[in-house]
Amino acid sequence: MTTTKTSAVGDTGSLQRLVRANDLQPLTGYSPTYIYELMAAGKFPKPIKLAGGRAVAWLESEIVAWQRDRIAAR
Repeated sequence: MTTTKTSAVGDTGSLQRLVRANDLQPLTGYSPTYIYELMAAGKFPKPIKLAGGRAVAWLESEIVAWQRDRIAAR
């Protein structure tokens, strides 16, 4: 898995790693189509828009929290 070096400033002022769409499948095990279906149903974190308008990324902290929720739910 490649990690993106893009970061965002979180609520506490610290930088957070951003995860691009092509890195979501190895992290989640889900196809991009299914990830977007989960987002539409409110069951997966929404991405943030990056400069340029079309590019998006997810906060790694939100993906990790989503994974923890899935683990806790089993």
